[in-house]
Amino acid sequence: MKELILKRLKEIETEYDVTVLFASETGSRAWGFPSPDSDYDVRFIYMHPQDWYLAIDEKRDSIEYLNGDLDLVGWDIRKSLQLLRKSNAAMFERLQSPIIYLEQTEFREKLNQLAPAYFSPKAGLHHYLSMAFSYFKTCEASEMVKLKSYFYLLRTALASFWIIEKNSVPPLLFQDLLPLVEDRNTQEKIAMLLSMKSQQDETYLHPKEPELENYLKTILDYCECKAPEIKAHKGETEPINQLFRETLFEIK
Repeated sequence: MKELILKRLKEIETEYDVTVLFASETGSRAWGFPSPDSDYDVRFIYMHPQDWYLAIDEKRDSIEYLNGDLDLVGWDIRKSLQLLRKSNAAMFERLQSPIIYLEQTEFREKLNQLAPAYFSPKAGLHHYLSMAFSYFKTCEASEMVKLKSYFYLLRTALASFWIIEKNSVPPLLFQDLLPLVEDRNTQEKIAMLLSMKSQQDETYLHPKEPELENYLKTILDYCECKAPEIKAHKGETEPINQLFRETLFEIK
């Protein structure tokens, strides 16, 4: 699959006259709990030639390619850096991905060095906590629950808990969030479900897990209670402006 992904990225570069600066896997494959039939969710940052950025009209700043189980979505470098300044959670997840398909090494290194200065705990918590409550409602309402829904709920709830407890960017890998779970029974239940998910397809419906749901509701209520204490943060614009200019003039 990696060869196909690289082929498609090269085709995108030719078709749109862009340079792909960075491409990584996101979604369940990057989070560490894929199903056998999980899609490949590839996200990339690209750059146009210099003159593209000198026009007065707004232009399309994203590229999408969807075909079967291959889902590629790219953001222009300017859009990507604007979103980083806003502490966009997706940007932090893409940079943490353990599965890298393509990269301009110096660009990625500079972006990784800058990124922590733009993380806003308040924005991150709002992102993950709102998603977690939405997933919880989906799970709570069903007697047979999609196993992937339980893991989406687990990941977003624990990411919220991480921000409350550590006031930092939550790790992308699900396994790195699990030390937050101190209850042994819950640990064993999650381990069992992880093993099951690696063997079942995306449509698998699992019998309701009331104890797991109760545990996660306790986590969500705690995070919601602590949310007003979490502070907002906004990084300076000039460092990412500098990265934008350097990349634009250095990478052809």
